[in-house]
Amino acid sequence: MDAYNRSKNYTTVVQASYSPTEGIFMSATSKIAVLCLSHFRGGMELDALKQTKLFRNQDIDAMLICREGTFLEQVAEEQNVPAQSIKFKSKLSISLIRGLREAIREHDIDTLIFFGASEIKSIYFAVMGLNCRVIVRHGTTKSSSKKDPIHRLFYSCVSDYVGISQHLSKNVLKILPSNEKNVHTIYNSPAFDGTEYNKNAPLTFLHVGRVEEGKGVLDAVKALCNASIPSDSKVITYVGDVDKSQIKEEIEEIAEKGDVKVIFKGFCSNVTPFYKENSFLLFPSYGEGLPNVMLEAISKGLSCITYDNTVFPEFSHLGFQGVYSAADKDIDALARMIEKAYEERQNLNLEDNMVLFDNIFSTDCNVKNWLGLING
Repeated sequence: MDAYNRSKNYTTVVQASYSPTEGIFMSATSKIAVLCLSHFRGGMELDALKQTKLFRNQDIDAMLICREGTFLEQVAEEQNVPAQSIKFKSKLSISLIRGLREAIREHDIDTLIFFGASEIKSIYFAVMGLNCRVIVRHGTTKSSSKKDPIHRLFYSCVSDYVGISQHLSKNVLKILPSNEKNVHTIYNSPAFDGTEYNKNAPLTFLHVGRVEEGKGVLDAVKALCNASIPSDSKVITYVGDVDKSQIKEEIEEIAEKGDVKVIFKGFCSNVTPFYKENSFLLFPSYGEGLPNVMLEAISKGLSCITYDNTVFPEFSHLGFQGVYSAADKDIDALARMIEKAYEERQNLNLEDNMVLFDNIFSTDCNVKNWLGLING
């Protein structure tokens, strides 16, 4: 694919072998452990669980290693995902080093795929002297360089880095002790398979994510107030935890003055119904690595309106229709993009989007690319 070839100017998109006659993936030659030691409940933690399940669904010997007493441990148990938890208090600690080292030995783990960054020092000591490969999966844009001698020492245990977007692969090369040969791009896939969209969805707007300033929630309602579109389309639904009651009140105040209807749904474990009930994702976040909400929205046929920072322009470069990026933090420009998206909505060929999506973001593609790296 052209977009993949363009990415190779600075990074590698891994391809794994696939037998069309047998219709199955080649199997991994090592025992894989997805390692995520975070105590939060967010995208990275859910991605770690999802990646473990994707491997296992393809009969790949994989398990999850997480921190004891966390959301991730709880969900893994609920979903019957093989997992081992480690009890520790600090990111660099004897208990973490010993616990991880014992897990590697007990389960004969050959490859650790690390979702995170803070615990790299403990990982360095845990794998010392063991035949265990470490791959760092990079899912968040970072600005602080880790190329000083101390960080180079601890990251010396890492064989490869995987950015989940081209933007993040560039970010790895910029801030981590890496090179073009060991940095790869493997796109995430949504938690569900299949692409579909509601052709008769109302021409209304959706925002999915934490209701906090950094996700552009205030910018979204301000731009919608300023946009010249029919009043019955000036409806925005926020799906996600509300960060502070103050920001909810501020959104409601802005919306009332601008004749915009606002609906707050809070955190919802199943967001799919909301994609089917709206035509536009209005997501002017101040920065993302590869937001699951964009993947989900595109796969469900929504037009997406964002700022032109971080990863967002990448979706247009990949060839998706109905993706609109305004100048960063320019609310007037965002309002104009809302108008353009509204005007062009009926002329989009969303069937092409669905085909392109399957070619880039399908679970099959994700697993094949990971196996190409692990077995390569």
